[in-house]
Amino acid sequence: MILHPASRSRRLGAFGLAGGDRLGRALARRLDDGYHWFRSVAPGGIEAIDGVLVGPGGTHALTVAGERGRFARRNGHWYRWNRSTESWIPWEPAPITAARLAARRLGLYLERAALPASVTAVLLPPDGMEVHAEPGEALGVVVERDPDRLASLASAEERLSQAQVDRIVALLDPRQPLPRLAPSVPRG
Repeated sequence: MILHPASRSRRLGAFGLAGGDRLGRALARRLDDGYHWFRSVAPGGIEAIDGVLVGPGGTHALTVAGERGRFARRNGHWYRWNRSTESWIPWEPAPITAARLAARRLGLYLERAALPASVTAVLLPPDGMEVHAEPGEALGVVVERDPDRLASLASAEERLSQAQVDRIVALLDPRQPLPRLAPSVPRG
């Protein structure tokens, strides 16, 4: 896997990424050089995304957020387990929303560049955060803290061609030259 330098410092301290890039190195052990890792990237002036993983398996926007506790999605609503009353109480899923919005922003940016806009939202929760959904309930985000399982998820199936990966990498890393596109008209 190719590690790209961060465009600005951010809060990836949960995985030790502020000083080093432990998550990037952990993913690099499992993924080949067809994959690219960006941390703290803000392409085109959009709000910075904690991490982006791009490769043949698709584009994944990673968000480091969360709080300790048990959380569940049931009947279209989010709940938090209250230990003092031993019951589920309504919860505002700010970490889930942040991860989904990061993926959406990146997807819109890619769409404007005429690239595949499907971006998987990944939430990297802190230790002690447990999220689950009732059968039939969609979270809208992948909640995963284990780098090995994240690498397996990212490489499960091929979704992008090498040319698409190269174009996305060029958009996310301004130091990379943009590959030339085929002209739309002969000798165009």
